[in-house]
Amino acid sequence: MQHDVFICHASEDKDAVARPLAEALREWHLDVWYDEFSMKVGDSLRETIDRGLASCRYGVVIVSPAFFQKRWTQREMNGLVAREMSEGRKLVLPIWHDVELSDVVAYSPPLADVVATRSSVGMDRMCADLLRTIRPEESPLMVARDELIRLGWSPPPISDEWWLDMVEAQEHAVSSMWSVPWRFPLPERLGSQGRRRGLNIAWTALQLDWQHQAEHRKICQITHPDDVLAYVRGDPALTEAAHDYPQHLANYAPQLLIPQFSAEFADDFDDLLRESQERWCTQPDRRFPEAMCDRQLALRHPEFGRHSAVEVAEKWMVGLGGDHSASAYEELEYIFWLLASDSDWLPADIRAFLINGLKDRATWDRDRIITTRGAFSSALMTARRTPLRWTRAIKADLEEIVSGSIRKMGLTAAASSIVDRFIEEDFIGVCDRVERERAAARRR
Repeated sequence: MQHDVFICHASEDKDAVARPLAEALREWHLDVWYDEFSMKVGDSLRETIDRGLASCRYGVVIVSPAFFQKRWTQREMNGLVAREMSEGRKLVLPIWHDVELSDVVAYSPPLADVVATRSSVGMDRMCADLLRTIRPEESPLMVARDELIRLGWSPPPISDEWWLDMVEAQEHAVSSMWSVPWRFPLPERLGSQGRRRGLNIAWTALQLDWQHQAEHRKICQITHPDDVLAYVRGDPALTEAAHDYPQHLANYAPQLLIPQFSAEFADDFDDLLRESQERWCTQPDRRFPEAMCDRQLALRHPEFGRHSAVEVAEKWMVGLGGDHSASAYEELEYIFWLLASDSDWLPADIRAFLINGLKDRATWDRDRIITTRGAFSSALMTARRTPLRWTRAIKADLEEIVSGSIRKMGLTAAASSIVDRFIEEDFIGVCDRVERERAAARRR
C-alpha cells in the first residue's frame, strides 16, 4: 500500500504539531502514515515503520529540539535520505518547529539546505506549503481519488492496478461510439489539464458502477418510477449527474418526465421544457411545423408537444440514439409490455398514445419472429387484403413468443392476456395497411 506522506517526528511534538498535522492532511484526502493511525497492538514497531518509510511518496520531517535528540527519528531520517539517493528525487519535506537555521545547520547542513515550512505560520499555511509539493500540478490520479472520496467511495491506493484499468476505461469512454446504458457526459469543469483528466477518470469509474447496477436491475423506460428514483437516489454521483444533465436522465428514464413521477427533478425538467419551447418559437423545424418542443420532452408537455404518436413513441423507445441509445429491448417487446398489466402505472392517455405510436410505426421486429418458423411467422409472411384469421395455431405460436419476452423482461402478466390485447389493438391489420400505403407510395 502506498502512502502520500510519512510523518517523522519526536513524541514530544505529537500534541503541538504531529497529530494536528496528520488530521489536517487527512482532511485534504491524503493517505497519511502516522503512528497513531497506522499501528495497532501486536505490530512490530521496526517492521511497521520500515514499511511506512518504504511506501511513502514523501516524508514530512518535523525538525525540533526533541527531534535532534531521538535515535528513532535519526533512523527514519536516514531511511528517507537513502531513498532520495536511490530514487534520484526529493522526498524530505521539513517543518521547522522551535528551531532556527543555526540549529539545523549544526545538526545536518544538507537538511538545512532544503526549503522548509515552519509550524509558527499556522496549520492552514503549513498544509498549503506541503500540498504545493505533494500535488504540484494536481496529479490526475490524486484528483480522481479525491473526487471518489468526496462521493462516498473508498478507492484503493494509487499504486493499485485498478487505477490503470480506470485510466484505460476513461480513454475508451472518450473515444467510443458504442451505445452504453445510462451513459452521461464526463465533467466539463475549469482547471488544469491534470484536474480535468483526473475528474474524467473518477467519473468513468463512477459511471461504470452505476451502469452495472442499471444493467443488473434492468432500469429503463419500463421500470416503475419509484424504482428508478430509488436507483438514482442510491448513488450520490448519479444523483449529481442527473441534476447536472437532466436531458440524459430523461433519455434513459422518460417516465420521470411525467409530472406526477418527477419528484426532485421536476424543476430540472421544467427548465428543460421552457428552454425547448423558447427555442422552437424562434427556431422552428420545417419537418415538424406544429411542434412546440423537442420530441424527447413530449411526455412533459400537456399536448405531447403537438408531435405525432409515432414520433413520441419512437423517441420514448430509442432516446437520443447513437452512443446514447436508450433501447433496452426490441420494439415488439416494448409493445408486449405496453399491452401487459405491468404497465398499468402509466397514465391511461400516455399509455394509449404510445401504443398507437408503435402500432402506426409498423416497424416492429418481424425478422426475429420469422426466424422462429412458426404459424405466426408464416402468417406474417403471407400477403393479404383481408384481415388475418387468427387460428388456434397462430395464437399459440404468438403466445410462445410472448412467453419468451415475459421471461426476459420479468413481467407478471399472462401471455394469453397480452396476445388478446395484441389482437384487440389490431397490430397486424394496421401493419398490413401501412405496408400497402408504403408500397403505393413507392410506385408513385
